[in-house]
Amino acid sequence: MPPDAVRPNPFRDSGTPEYSALTAAVRRLLDTVVDALALDAQTLTDAARALDAVSADLETACAELPGDQQSGRLDGQRAPMPVWTYERDDVDGFRASGEFSNGHTGPPGTVHGGWVAFAFDEVLAWSIVHAGYPGMTGRLTIRYRKPTPVGVPVEFRAEPPRVAGKVVHVHGTLTAQGVVTAEADGLFVHFQGRRDAVPFGQDGDLPSPRVPFPRASTPQEG
Repeated sequence: MPPDAVRPNPFRDSGTPEYSALTAAVRRLLDTVVDALALDAQTLTDAARALDAVSADLETACAELPGDQQSGRLDGQRAPMPVWTYERDDVDGFRASGEFSNGHTGPPGTVHGGWVAFAFDEVLAWSIVHAGYPGMTGRLTIRYRKPTPVGVPVEFRAEPPRVAGKVVHVHGTLTAQGVVTAEADGLFVHFQGRRDAVPFGQDGDLPSPRVPFPRASTPQEG
Protein backbone atom coordinates (compact mmCIF):
# COMPACT_ATOMS: atom_id res chain seq x y z
CA MET A 1 0.00 0.00 0.00
CA PRO A 2 1.51 3.41 -0.88
CA PRO A 3 2.46 5.58 2.13
CA ASP A 4 -0.21 8.20 1.44
CA ALA A 5 -2.93 5.52 1.61
CA VAL A 6 -2.08 4.35 5.14
CA ARG A 7 -4.58 5.52 7.70
CA PRO A 8 -3.15 7.79 10.41
CA ASN A 9 -2.08 6.33 13.73
CA PRO A 10 -3.85 8.10 16.64
CA PHE A 11 -0.61 8.19 18.61
CA ARG A 12 1.03 10.28 15.87
CA ASP A 13 -1.62 12.50 14.35
CA SER A 14 -5.30 13.28 13.89
CA GLY A 15 -5.91 12.78 10.21
CA THR A 16 -4.98 15.25 7.50
CA PRO A 17 -3.94 18.83 8.32
CA GLU A 18 -7.24 20.00 6.83
CA TYR A 19 -9.27 17.70 9.10
CA SER A 20 -7.25 18.89 12.11
CA ALA A 21 -8.00 22.50 11.12
CA LEU A 22 -11.72 21.69 10.92
CA THR A 23 -11.80 20.08 14.38
CA ALA A 24 -9.83 23.02 15.81
CA ALA A 25 -12.49 25.36 14.38
CA VAL A 26 -15.22 23.29 16.05
CA ARG A 27 -13.43 23.54 19.39
CA ARG A 28 -13.11 27.30 18.99
CA LEU A 29 -16.82 27.49 18.20
CA LEU A 30 -17.70 25.52 21.34
CA ASP A 31 -15.48 27.79 23.45
CA THR A 32 -17.32 30.83 22.07
CA VAL A 33 -20.91 29.54 22.05
CA VAL A 34 -20.95 28.75 25.78
CA ASP A 35 -20.59 32.51 26.46
CA ALA A 36 -22.97 33.70 23.72
CA LEU A 37 -26.25 33.52 25.65
CA ALA A 38 -26.39 37.27 26.28
CA LEU A 39 -25.88 38.28 22.65
CA ASP A 40 -28.73 39.99 20.83
CA ALA A 41 -31.32 37.95 18.94
CA GLN A 42 -30.20 39.02 15.47
CA THR A 43 -26.58 38.05 16.08
CA LEU A 44 -27.62 34.66 17.40
CA THR A 45 -30.05 34.09 14.50
CA ASP A 46 -27.44 35.02 11.89
CA ALA A 47 -24.84 32.78 13.51
CA ALA A 48 -27.26 29.84 13.67
CA ARG A 49 -28.13 30.22 9.97
CA ALA A 50 -24.46 30.39 8.99
CA LEU A 51 -23.65 27.29 11.02
CA ASP A 52 -26.63 25.42 9.57
CA ALA A 53 -25.38 26.25 6.07
CA VAL A 54 -21.91 24.88 6.88
CA SER A 55 -23.45 21.73 8.38
CA ALA A 56 -25.64 21.22 5.32
CA ASP A 57 -22.61 21.49 3.01
CA LEU A 58 -20.67 18.96 5.08
CA GLU A 59 -23.65 16.59 5.28
CA THR A 60 -24.02 16.67 1.49
CA ALA A 61 -20.31 16.03 0.97
CA CYS A 62 -20.26 13.19 3.52
CA ALA A 63 -23.28 11.54 1.91
CA GLU A 64 -21.35 11.33 -1.37
CA LEU A 65 -18.46 9.41 0.19
CA PRO A 66 -18.16 5.66 -0.49
CA GLY A 67 -20.05 3.59 2.05
CA ASP A 68 -16.93 2.36 3.85
CA GLN A 69 -15.82 5.96 4.47
CA GLN A 70 -19.07 7.29 5.92
CA SER A 71 -18.39 6.20 9.50
CA GLY A 72 -15.87 8.27 11.40
CA ARG A 73 -12.93 6.25 12.62
CA LEU A 74 -11.74 6.34 16.21
CA ASP A 75 -8.73 8.59 15.90
CA GLY A 76 -8.49 9.64 19.55
CA GLN A 77 -8.63 13.36 18.72
CA ARG A 78 -12.30 13.80 18.05
CA ALA A 79 -13.84 17.24 18.43
CA PRO A 80 -14.96 18.61 20.78
CA MET A 81 -12.47 16.84 23.09
CA PRO A 82 -9.18 18.62 23.82
CA VAL A 83 -6.26 17.56 21.66
CA TRP A 84 -4.29 15.10 23.76
CA THR A 85 -0.64 14.30 23.23
CA TYR A 86 -0.23 10.58 23.90
CA GLU A 87 2.98 8.86 24.95
CA ARG A 88 4.24 5.79 26.74
CA ASP A 89 5.95 6.52 30.03
CA ASP A 90 9.15 5.02 31.38
CA VAL A 91 7.45 2.27 33.42
CA ASP A 92 5.29 0.82 30.65
CA GLY A 93 2.30 2.95 31.50
CA PHE A 94 0.62 5.56 29.33
CA ARG A 95 -0.02 9.27 29.59
CA ALA A 96 -1.90 11.99 27.78
CA SER A 97 -1.33 15.72 28.18
CA GLY A 98 -3.26 18.77 27.04
CA GLU A 99 -5.73 21.22 28.54
CA PHE A 100 -9.45 21.72 28.83
CA SER A 101 -10.81 24.97 27.39
CA ASN A 102 -13.74 27.31 27.95
CA GLY A 103 -16.19 24.99 26.19
CA HIS A 104 -15.58 22.34 28.86
CA THR A 105 -16.55 24.63 31.75
CA GLY A 106 -19.00 23.53 34.43
CA PRO A 107 -18.75 25.65 37.58
CA PRO A 108 -16.90 28.89 36.77
CA GLY A 109 -13.24 28.27 36.03
CA THR A 110 -13.47 24.51 36.41
CA VAL A 111 -14.11 21.56 34.11
CA HIS A 112 -17.56 19.95 34.10
CA GLY A 113 -17.38 16.45 35.58
CA GLY A 114 -18.96 14.97 32.48
CA TRP A 115 -16.02 16.14 30.38
CA VAL A 116 -13.60 14.62 32.88
CA ALA A 117 -15.42 11.29 32.61
CA PHE A 118 -15.46 11.51 28.80
CA ALA A 119 -11.72 12.19 28.77
CA PHE A 120 -10.97 9.30 31.13
CA ASP A 121 -12.96 6.94 28.91
CA GLU A 122 -11.01 8.12 25.87
CA VAL A 123 -7.56 8.05 27.47
CA LEU A 124 -7.95 4.73 29.31
CA ALA A 125 -9.32 3.12 26.16
CA TRP A 126 -6.32 4.31 24.14
CA SER A 127 -3.98 3.08 26.87
CA ILE A 128 -5.23 -0.48 26.43
CA VAL A 129 -5.04 -0.18 22.64
CA HIS A 130 -1.43 0.90 23.12
CA ALA A 131 -0.84 -2.14 25.36
CA GLY A 132 -2.31 -4.45 22.72
CA TYR A 133 -5.74 -5.11 24.28
CA PRO A 134 -8.34 -2.95 22.47
CA GLY A 135 -11.82 -3.26 23.90
CA MET A 136 -15.19 -1.74 24.72
CA THR A 137 -15.90 0.04 27.99
CA GLY A 138 -17.79 -2.20 30.41
CA ARG A 139 -17.62 0.00 33.49
CA LEU A 140 -16.00 3.32 34.33
CA THR A 141 -15.80 4.54 37.93
CA ILE A 142 -14.67 8.13 38.56
CA ARG A 143 -13.60 9.62 41.89
CA TYR A 144 -13.57 13.41 41.79
CA ARG A 145 -11.04 14.62 44.36
CA LYS A 146 -10.59 18.31 43.51
CA PRO A 147 -11.98 20.70 40.89
CA THR A 148 -10.04 20.50 37.63
CA PRO A 149 -9.20 24.00 36.36
CA VAL A 150 -9.92 25.16 32.82
CA GLY A 151 -7.10 26.56 30.71
CA VAL A 152 -4.10 25.00 32.46
CA PRO A 153 -1.99 22.00 31.39
CA VAL A 154 -3.27 18.67 32.71
CA GLU A 155 -1.94 15.15 32.51
CA PHE A 156 -3.71 11.80 32.52
CA ARG A 157 -1.68 8.77 33.55
CA ALA A 158 -2.78 5.18 33.05
CA GLU A 159 -1.08 2.27 34.76
CA PRO A 160 -0.23 -0.90 32.81
CA PRO A 161 -3.46 -2.91 32.44
CA ARG A 162 -4.35 -6.04 34.39
CA VAL A 163 -5.81 -8.74 32.15
CA ALA A 164 -8.08 -11.64 33.10
CA GLY A 165 -9.42 -13.52 30.13
CA LYS A 166 -11.26 -10.97 28.01
CA VAL A 167 -11.53 -8.49 30.88
CA VAL A 168 -8.99 -5.66 31.02
CA HIS A 169 -8.71 -3.48 34.12
CA VAL A 170 -6.89 -0.16 34.08
CA HIS A 171 -6.44 2.60 36.68
CA GLY A 172 -5.78 6.22 35.80
CA THR A 173 -5.26 9.62 37.39
CA LEU A 174 -5.80 13.21 36.27
CA THR A 175 -3.31 15.81 37.54
CA ALA A 176 -3.43 19.59 37.23
CA GLN A 177 -0.78 21.92 38.65
CA GLY A 178 0.77 19.05 40.58
CA VAL A 179 -2.52 18.02 42.24
CA VAL A 180 -4.46 14.83 41.49
CA THR A 181 -7.97 16.09 40.77
CA ALA A 182 -9.63 12.81 39.77
CA GLU A 183 -9.03 9.06 39.54
CA ALA A 184 -10.71 6.42 37.43
CA ASP A 185 -10.98 2.66 37.26
CA GLY A 186 -12.01 1.19 33.94
CA LEU A 187 -13.16 -2.29 33.07
CA PHE A 188 -12.96 -3.08 29.36
CA VAL A 189 -13.97 -6.14 27.36
CA HIS A 190 -11.16 -7.04 24.97
CA PHE A 191 -11.78 -7.73 21.28
CA GLN A 192 -9.71 -10.89 21.62
CA GLY A 193 -8.56 -12.11 18.21
CA ARG A 194 -10.28 -9.21 16.41
CA ARG A 195 -7.62 -6.78 15.26
CA ASP A 196 -10.15 -5.43 12.75
CA ALA A 197 -12.23 -4.10 15.66
CA VAL A 198 -9.97 -1.04 15.81
CA PRO A 199 -10.90 0.65 12.55
CA PHE A 200 -7.89 2.95 12.25
CA GLY A 201 -5.48 0.05 12.13
CA GLN A 202 -3.38 -1.26 9.33
CA ASP A 203 -0.78 -3.97 9.73
CA GLY A 204 1.77 -2.79 12.24
CA ASP A 205 -0.34 0.02 13.73
CA LEU A 206 -1.76 -2.01 16.60
CA PRO A 207 0.74 -3.34 19.14
CA SER A 208 0.73 -7.01 20.04
CA PRO A 209 -0.19 -7.82 23.65
CA ARG A 210 2.80 -7.31 25.92
CA VAL A 211 2.02 -10.42 27.96
CA PRO A 212 0.11 -13.58 27.06
CA PHE A 213 -3.52 -13.88 28.06
CA PRO A 214 -4.01 -16.08 31.08
CA ARG A 215 -5.40 -19.49 30.17
CA ALA A 216 -7.36 -19.75 33.36
CA SER A 217 -10.62 -19.03 34.01
CA THR A 218 -13.58 -17.04 34.53
CA PRO A 219 -12.92 -13.29 34.24
CA GLN A 220 -13.06 -11.58 37.62
CA GLU A 221 -14.24 -8.06 38.27
CA GLY A 222 -12.85 -5.70 40.82
